[in-house]
Amino acid sequence: MLLFTILAVLVLGIMCFLMIIMRMHIKRFAYNVTQDYRYDCLPQHFVARLEGGVIKLPQEVDINDTVLAAVSVETSLLGKWLLPYIKIETRKGIWKHYIEFGGRGVRYLNFSDMFDAESREISLRGRRVLLKNQEVRLTVYPRMSLDDKKILVLAPHADDAELAAYGLYEKYAANAMVVTVTASEAGRFHYENLFCKQCPTETKEQYLEKGRMRVWNSLTVPLLAGVSSENILQLGFFDTTLKTLYNHPEREIPSAKLETADVGIFRRANKSVISEGLHGGSNWHDLVDNMAYVIESFRPDVIVTPSPNIDVHTDHQCTTIAAVEALRKLNYTNGSLFLYTVHYLTDDYPLGNVGAALSLPPFFSEEDSSDMLYFHSIYSHPVDKKTQNHKLLALDAMNDIRPNARNYMDWKYVLRKGLSLLYHDITSIHVDLVNRFVRSNEFFYVVPVSDVHNQETYQKIISRGGKNHLH
Repeated sequence: MLLFTILAVLVLGIMCFLMIIMRMHIKRFAYNVTQDYRYDCLPQHFVARLEGGVIKLPQEVDINDTVLAAVSVETSLLGKWLLPYIKIETRKGIWKHYIEFGGRGVRYLNFSDMFDAESREISLRGRRVLLKNQEVRLTVYPRMSLDDKKILVLAPHADDAELAAYGLYEKYAANAMVVTVTASEAGRFHYENLFCKQCPTETKEQYLEKGRMRVWNSLTVPLLAGVSSENILQLGFFDTTLKTLYNHPEREIPSAKLETADVGIFRRANKSVISEGLHGGSNWHDLVDNMAYVIESFRPDVIVTPSPNIDVHTDHQCTTIAAVEALRKLNYTNGSLFLYTVHYLTDDYPLGNVGAALSLPPFFSEEDSSDMLYFHSIYSHPVDKKTQNHKLLALDAMNDIRPNARNYMDWKYVLRKGLSLLYHDITSIHVDLVNRFVRSNEFFYVVPVSDVHNQETYQKIISRGGKNHLH
């Protein structure tokens, strides 16, 4: 009897603990989840009817178009505790679109590449989500052909190119170039099992080795996709310093961890002939000049780079600002910017697990607002299951992402990591980069390069976003 009582109390305690942490997790969203996502800049091209959980797309919508549907949703009572989602089903397959705990209002579902010419019927079934019969606004962007287009992918750090665009650059690997801007040596103390964190000399050595490994990652992982070694480049600037470079363009800015401003310690790992033209030191003018050199050497039709409007990591913002300044310096007007986000606000976006659909993030700005997300169109690139596996393996080859790379011999770390994973499994919110970015599609905001030469649109492109997007 005593044993039964102890077990009952233990089970009750565990249930109460799980309910508390689930409830706490609801509060972590940085915005009101009961309001409509608001993209007043988004055009309405068609209207369809959602009736009995089925929507039929108009014949005018091409099977290769990027298709976004504004659907009004309301989570059930259970959806306040367990992460709700919408199951999207067609003849081509099944996808999931996740909604916030307790979410209510307009959300944008991505129907791109989910239907074929024979059947345009799409079934929507809510799991802990109520979907009423309603009119659905459709925004449709014809997908440009990237065949024979030269694609330059700019990654602020090792792994950003893979997170945002591995599927894209693998498909067009013969015409792709991947350029990583920083050595990515900073961040957390990664190898506590190898170096003494309390010893200054070993601390510096740890960050140097971390930088060397991540530089090696940036130069080798794109080879898995078939990118030529001649088209893989590491600029060797220092992690977390790009904002300081931008604010003090004349100054040589040292590494935050290594007490040196010599970018050559990481740049010398390059093997490409193009790297022989890299020059200068750790200052803003040389960053822009090297960007201009890469652009002029490669002559890209598409430049894949972070969106300063909605990617709040300052290295990401300044990577694109430097690229835009380089384009203006060269008077380069060819092609398009494909803007992406890896660090959207509080990293709540995107929700869900590997394989889920990627669509528009939470956004609530009015059309005339100064904190607009600026773009002309949207390009949703399909990533099939085989390519998702390739992308996952590419990320697994990244030392900073691989789950067992840090303190794998320390039982306290393993226990803490295990409890963290249990928590995220229970709440169905995964903060790890693999779950958040190995998806059924990759998502880009398209801006013509010519817009960087107009002062008004130039300012919109480089406008650096923050939490003011979440009213």
